[in-house]
Amino acid sequence: MTQRTESKKQPYLIRFVRAHGAFYAVAILLTLAVAGLYLLGRQSGSGSAWSGLPLDDNWIHLVYARSLIEKGWFYYNAGVPEAGMSSPFWVILLGLIYGIFTPLGLSPQWCAKGLSLVFACGVPLATYHVARELKIGKHWAWLAGVLVILEPNLAYGNVAGMEVSLFTLLMLAALWLTWRSRYLLAGILLGLSVVTRAEGVPNAVLIGLCALLPAYIKRRQMSLVTSDELKMGLKLFLPSLILGGAWSLYNHSVNGHWLPNTYFVKHNFSLGYLNLENLWNILQGYAGQLAMFRGALLPVILILLAVSFWYFYKSKQIVLALPLVLISIVQLYAFSINVKVEAVGFPWSYFTRRYMDFLLPLWIIQIVLAAGYLWDLASRLQKRWAILATPVLLLAVLLLAGWNFVQLHGYMTEQYSWNTANVEQTNVAMGKWLFSNVPAGASIGVTDAGAMRFWSRADQTIVDFLGLNCWRCMGRPMPELITELRPQYLVVFRTALTSDFPFPYEELRKINVERNTILGGNELVAVKLK
Repeated sequence: MTQRTESKKQPYLIRFVRAHGAFYAVAILLTLAVAGLYLLGRQSGSGSAWSGLPLDDNWIHLVYARSLIEKGWFYYNAGVPEAGMSSPFWVILLGLIYGIFTPLGLSPQWCAKGLSLVFACGVPLATYHVARELKIGKHWAWLAGVLVILEPNLAYGNVAGMEVSLFTLLMLAALWLTWRSRYLLAGILLGLSVVTRAEGVPNAVLIGLCALLPAYIKRRQMSLVTSDELKMGLKLFLPSLILGGAWSLYNHSVNGHWLPNTYFVKHNFSLGYLNLENLWNILQGYAGQLAMFRGALLPVILILLAVSFWYFYKSKQIVLALPLVLISIVQLYAFSINVKVEAVGFPWSYFTRRYMDFLLPLWIIQIVLAAGYLWDLASRLQKRWAILATPVLLLAVLLLAGWNFVQLHGYMTEQYSWNTANVEQTNVAMGKWLFSNVPAGASIGVTDAGAMRFWSRADQTIVDFLGLNCWRCMGRPMPELITELRPQYLVVFRTALTSDFPFPYEELRKINVERNTILGGNELVAVKLK
């Protein structure tokens, strides 16, 4: 009996651990180690990187998560449902973690950070399996997984307490499962991705259609749809239709629209259906945030991406490659008609980067595939110059990328420290002040609506002037809302209280930030309207 036959008789779990266990162990430990660089940073002079959250949006999710676990529904103010969640599945998971662990002493901040870090440990594992499925050597799949761990934008997101790592994992896992013909499980993951981020909708369509394409190409009868195609399509698309439909019905029951509030607040309707200038600004601006695309690496990476297309063609894996390529194209296009990006001075903070960071593993996979293909091609040439030059060139690219990674990690860890400090020292502190100093039953108008809702009293009403958590406020100017809703207090940034502000007020509290890296202003002010 051969060794191969004996190995097949071993339990599947043992065979799986032997084949992939080393990478799993290294990937998880390295992910946690890189996360430690961010969590232990003290560039702001405080320990906020460990204890705080880098966005007020985190607190919006926590408001709904706490409401779900304590009140059984998605309330923003007590007893008032709102369509303020852009990620209902994340809120449900966060609510479970909050309900289990906060009674044991875990902070709300760490409920969010810990959850994003757990899913972040799965992203390099899924990247590794996707790369293995594309028939490159095991060591190249290792390289793809390690690069995903070391990529600074993804490393920031791993500890940001947002849904980006969950969404990225769902996308990669669904892609891998469709390639392995596990269509029902892939469909369930695609459905969950739809209710994790709105970007999950085009992903589900593209991955599902690309999975159906081989069956269509191989069909031997003429019909609108064959029975096999129908069964496969139901497995791939029905979970998305059910979950996405339920979410749309909820939104419509609350705000009268099929989409959540955030779409109407953040969508720039003036961009139309094709804005090439905006698309170009995005490509330039976002590339400048990526270590792989900086400086002398840019032309090299562009060449590798082009080579990856040739590799897919030569290896007859065009059908597998289609979702890798199409997802990037469609998502970049979608971003370009939603968010206006200026060529100079656009704030590429995590607030905006997070909308595209989930694409990075797809690009890394393609880059590594191309490198592996060129390596094999050079080996087959059996030319001395190729044998000598190829390893040197690859090492030079890795060293340059490593230097860029180190520099960008330095910048990102500093931003993470200051962002968490800004939110903790301003929004969280003001929310706690509202709890102690503003009477029960008061109505308070705000422009940062997460932490101040979470930490203020449950019997106080918070009016979100931006409309993210108050559908009646969407697209309306603040003076009009004050006149109609008549809040007794305001908490706004100083820039809102201009000389022509039409309402008399008494200033009660102000908080200045030493250095503002993420907030809407440098000074947050609480006033009582007269």
